[in-house]
Amino acid sequence: MMKKKRIKYLSVAVIALILTNTYSFSYSSSCSLSRSVFLSSSSSQASSSSISKCLATKEDDLQDDSNSSNGSASSLDDEPLMRSATLSIDSSSSSSSSSSSGADGSESYSTRNSNKRENFLEGRWESIHGNYILRPPISSNDGQPKALIHFLGGAFVGASPHLAYRYVLEKLSERGYVIVATPYKLTFDHLATCDEIISRFERCAPGLARMYGAVPVVGLGHSCGSLLQVLISALFPDTPRAANILISYNNKPISDAVPFFSEVVTPLAATLANPQNATVIEKSDEGQAWNPPSVVDTLNLGLKLAKASTEGDRLPSDQLLNEVVTTFLPPSARIIPETTGTVSLPTNVRDSLQKLVQPTADALDDSGVLPTFSQLLEVADQVPSLLQEVADGVEDFIPSPASTASVAKKAYRARSTLLVKFENDSIDETEELETLLNEAERIMRMKKPMISMGVDLRTLKGNHATPILAPPLQLASRAEEILGPEDAKERLLYKEADDIVETVVEWLEGLVNG
Repeated sequence: MMKKKRIKYLSVAVIALILTNTYSFSYSSSCSLSRSVFLSSSSSQASSSSISKCLATKEDDLQDDSNSSNGSASSLDDEPLMRSATLSIDSSSSSSSSSSSGADGSESYSTRNSNKRENFLEGRWESIHGNYILRPPISSNDGQPKALIHFLGGAFVGASPHLAYRYVLEKLSERGYVIVATPYKLTFDHLATCDEIISRFERCAPGLARMYGAVPVVGLGHSCGSLLQVLISALFPDTPRAANILISYNNKPISDAVPFFSEVVTPLAATLANPQNATVIEKSDEGQAWNPPSVVDTLNLGLKLAKASTEGDRLPSDQLLNEVVTTFLPPSARIIPETTGTVSLPTNVRDSLQKLVQPTADALDDSGVLPTFSQLLEVADQVPSLLQEVADGVEDFIPSPASTASVAKKAYRARSTLLVKFENDSIDETEELETLLNEAERIMRMKKPMISMGVDLRTLKGNHATPILAPPLQLASRAEEILGPEDAKERLLYKEADDIVETVVEWLEGLVNG
């Protein structure tokens, strides 16, 4: 097994996190959403990186016995977050936050999406600092959101959450919530994934806080996204949540999550990731050796070429052309100008090609085809890196399922949690999570009797894929106008997805009014 240094919730790390002073806290004894954790304009990118630097430990160290965990749990418990922290807008927010927003998309915050040209494929979504933002319509409470929902999707589709979960998220936005869907690249290292998610979220949080003021932050996740929300709420105390909504949670070991992992997947990945056996050695003074590329190398390069068609001038750069030539051709077969030593398109040829493809590319861009294709490439881009991880010897997720369960029981800190499971979901482990979170509350109340952590479990009709089995809201709305709401939901098979929205909204409204 690969030995890596991993995150652990030690008291020294908590002290380091508090010293970052990312958020300003005020106490509240209420569990209601309206008086709980809020978005802050003073949020900083430093919090997740501070965790990574301060919490260097091995993954198996997360499994402490009860005696050794008391010290760290006590430190976590002493933080204001466990008393239903309130994040307030800091009028003296750092100049770095202001300048970064101005340099990278601050106009989008101030215009309330008024200059966004909507198309069917993209809808009203905005891309800001690596997140996909969907604001509530102006007709809903003058555009002021009831809460901010930070969404994480499931494995693979989590790389393009605004497309895979479009109906559910757009429906929640229509009901008055601002959605921040953070895409992530699937790896076997959940801690590294959490770190990247938090870094992306905190780049867009200051601008949203300056625009909307004090807004409760609610975590929403499906499948792997639920697991990541649990880890964030337990191991990243500088990223608080007013509440969490966890759908189809599962925390299975890799041997159960991936059938025949050791017997088939591991040897197959090793074969695909290794260069082909043939080695060509050129007969020259230098004796250059060249190996045909592996399947993984070929996939990576093919994805780079595909992405180049959606970016910039829609043509591959000279650097990418050189990479293609050196990867697929032995030295003797390469036609490279002696004057430059590299492959490049002449300027006049590149300009002519650009003029030829630009009108079509612009039309595809305006219609949303190119952005959608780019997002599908992000989903496919996860395959080569996962194969490489397996080939490098990964044996389980990090942290392991046992470590994750231990962390959830000892350090989970969301004050209110809605658990949603489906009747026909064979890989669901929501009931196991409910047991862990109830135990987490019991441990917390031993130290802080006034603290309560409500956990509600709802069972809905459907299966593990139900949240993504729905058409875009625009198409669903048109169908409902023609067929009527009930017939449209039945014929387009999104009634169960609509039930998710109604359950989530009902639960959130109960917290707001509680």
